[in-house]
Amino acid sequence: MTTHDEPRPLHALELGILLVLMESDAHAYRIVTELERRQPEQRIYAANLYRRLSDMVGLGLLEEAPVPAEADPRRRRYYRVTPLGRRVARAEALRLQRLVEGARQVGLLEPS
Repeated sequence: MTTHDEPRPLHALELGILLVLMESDAHAYRIVTELERRQPEQRIYAANLYRRLSDMVGLGLLEEAPVPAEADPRRRRYYRVTPLGRRVARAEALRLQRLVEGARQVGLLEPS
């Protein structure tokens, strides 16, 4: 976040985490497996993921979610997107959309 409450551009991993968690609350291992399923060329390292999750909780983009009854609460932390996280993810998607539109205008990408 910037000092004027405008969202800062998100790192690709942060946006990916938000997109996964918009579907449902999840623990870190599920987040990793889903991200790697969506983008097989991307390798996600545990230390990087946990740092990003911690940072995103600190920024108010994520919060810890209740552990489902069938899960062992001592083994996994579950995360969910906050309302702020949804707004920031939408702002980032719109920013990326504008960039792609610019790439189309200069012939870098085919028109849609």
